[in-house]
Amino acid sequence: MFFKRFIKSIEDPKKPLLGPNYWLLKRSGFILPSSTKAKLAYIFIHELVTVFVLTQYIELYIVRSNFDSVSTNLKISVLSIVCIIKSNAFILFQNKWKEVIDYVTEADIWERNSRDAVRGKIINNYTVYCRNLLNFYWSLVITTEITVCGTPLLKYLSSASNREALHNGTELFPHIFSSWVPFDKYHSPGCWVTVVIHILFCTLGAIIMSSFDTCVLFVLIFFGGKLDLLKERCKQIFDDANDEEEILKRVKKIHEDHVMLMKYSRMFDSLLSPVMFIYIVICSLMLCVSAFELTSATNTAQLILTAEYLTFGVAQLFMFCWHSQDVLIKSSDVCSGPFESKWYSANLKQKKYILTLAGQLRIVHIFRAGPFTDLTLQTFIAILKGAYSYYTLLK
Repeated sequence: MFFKRFIKSIEDPKKPLLGPNYWLLKRSGFILPSSTKAKLAYIFIHELVTVFVLTQYIELYIVRSNFDSVSTNLKISVLSIVCIIKSNAFILFQNKWKEVIDYVTEADIWERNSRDAVRGKIINNYTVYCRNLLNFYWSLVITTEITVCGTPLLKYLSSASNREALHNGTELFPHIFSSWVPFDKYHSPGCWVTVVIHILFCTLGAIIMSSFDTCVLFVLIFFGGKLDLLKERCKQIFDDANDEEEILKRVKKIHEDHVMLMKYSRMFDSLLSPVMFIYIVICSLMLCVSAFELTSATNTAQLILTAEYLTFGVAQLFMFCWHSQDVLIKSSDVCSGPFESKWYSANLKQKKYILTLAGQLRIVHIFRAGPFTDLTLQTFIAILKGAYSYYTLLK
């Protein structure tokens, strides 16, 4: 309920679909402000996160001889790499991202101005779905952040032997992340400074993941909704048409909208594909390590953290693949729209219009994860199978 009220409070009438997400993109520094000083400040914060991730790999090298430490650190470090790739890719290609967002906003507003009841229902359905998804995803990210930050405390409270070992110095101070710092992080005050740093960067990481992922998911959902709307408009080409000029005007508008949709789908894919390729490669490793730790966890804290990481990783990957697959299915189906209209009552010239339009609508764009694989449910299943194979090899 809290998230629903908060999402409603940040709605933007100028961006009826992407309003809450655009608000988060601006607050997190993905959409850079016009002020030079503010822009540099946001870039500095993002690059500070990058530096912190590098310190995790320095620590990973230091503890390379300890398999348990390496497996635990690797699971978190690989997710951190994805986080900084997303933030830096968005900032580096910000103009293109803005262009895609502007297209989605303008096309969505144009569709909302329609008085048609069926198309209005389609728009309402994908808008409500986006808000529910945003509520779910923010809840998932915040739950993961709380779990990650609270694991050392849970480990301390869950066992009297752990508390005793910490007090007598036989066990080191537990930290949220394993990262290198240029001071003693296992004794006061350095240990508490490190805790504050870790909580800060964990929160920044959660904001970055939420900003990027929900933006991508919203755009994919809109593309699917736009295809549904195009199909419905195709069905209505001959409804209440007064003359041939009106029919031709409708055909031209649908044709133009589909051309623009394909243009921005390809642009969006060019932005998303490299990021998703790296994410899929890293995700396979993360799922494998998480599954291995889940079956070999020796304490409650480690078990909860690993289960949460595994759940988050699978859910995140599934949402990308599911919505990309949904767009693919609708893109393949939209070409049937003209033939569900009253084309049989048209004259020969009008039927030629329909054939030309159907030829355009047959163009299908598949979102990809790099040059090697499509972003589909088949890829999702293949990743799970691959991660299980790696897990079996480790076992």
